Amino acid sequence: MFRLIKNEFSKLKVPVISTVVLLSITAIVLSSTMYQNYSLDYDLEAWEIGTELLNFLFPMFVVVPICWLMYYERKNNFLLYTMPRVGKTKYLTAKWIVAAVSSFAIIFVPYFLSAIFALYVKQPIVPQIITNPEVSPFDHVYLDMFVNTPLLYAFLLSLWKSIIGVMVMSLGFMLSLYIKNIFVILTGPFIYVILENFSLAILRLEKYRLVTSYEPSTISSQAITGISPFVGPALLITFTVIIWVIFAKVKHKTVYEV
Repeated sequence: MFRLIKNEFSKLKVPVISTVVLLSITAIVLSSTMYQNYSLDYDLEAWEIGTELLNFLFPMFVVVPICWLMYYERKNNFLLYTMPRVGKTKYLTAKWIVAAVSSFAIIFVPYFLSAIFALYVKQPIVPQIITNPEVSPFDHVYLDMFVNTPLLYAFLLSLWKSIIGVMVMSLGFMLSLYIKNIFVILTGPFIYVILENFSLAILRLEKYRLVTSYEPSTISSQAITGISPFVGPALLITFTVIIWVIFAKVKHKTVYEV
C-alpha cells in the first residue's frame, strides 16, 4: 500500500506543491498588507481579512489540482491496466488517501503560515482604543481564545478548515469516479457550496451553512450554537453519499467502465 500511495503522490506532487506555495505566498502577502486599510484591535484580525479570498474560493483550490487525475485515468482507460496488478478497492483507497492528504495540506499550510506572519512577523497592530475583552463591545466567536491564545485559535481553525477541505475534495473525487464531464467534476463542489449557502440564507439558517462552519466570523457570535459547526459538514457528507448511491446503486455505474 505504501508503494502505491507513493506512486499516486508522484502523479499529483507538482500541482499540489505548486498550489500550496502559491496560496501560502498569497495568504501571507494579503494578511500582512490588507489590514492597513482597517481599524483593528487584534493582530489575528489581519489574518481574517487577508484570507477572505481563500475562504470564498477554497472549494476550487482543493478540487482543481487533485480531481482531474481520476477523470483522465478513466478517459484513457488507464484504470483497466491496473486491474491485473492491484485490487480495485485498494487502488481507489490509495488514490483517495493521497487526495485527502493533498487537500489537507493545500488548506492547512497557507492558513497557518499566514497566521504566524500576521501574529509575529508583520508590524503589530496598535488599537485605536485600548479595550478589555471582558467589557469591550468587540464581538468575536470564541472570543477568549481569539484574544488570549491567538496562535492556538489559528491552529485549531486551520485544522478544522483543512478537514472541511477534505470533505469538499471527497465530493469532487466521488464525481470523478462516475461523471465523464471534467467541467462538472472540477466545478461541482464549488457550485454545491454556493447553492447550499444561498438556500440556507434564504431559509434564515445562516448559522448552519458550510461557509459558517469554515469561517465562523462570517456571522455574529451570538448566532452560533454548539451544533452550528457540524451541520454544514453533515449536509455535505450526506449529499456525497446520495451521489454515490445514485450512481453506484441506482444507475449501477462502475468506476472501471470503458
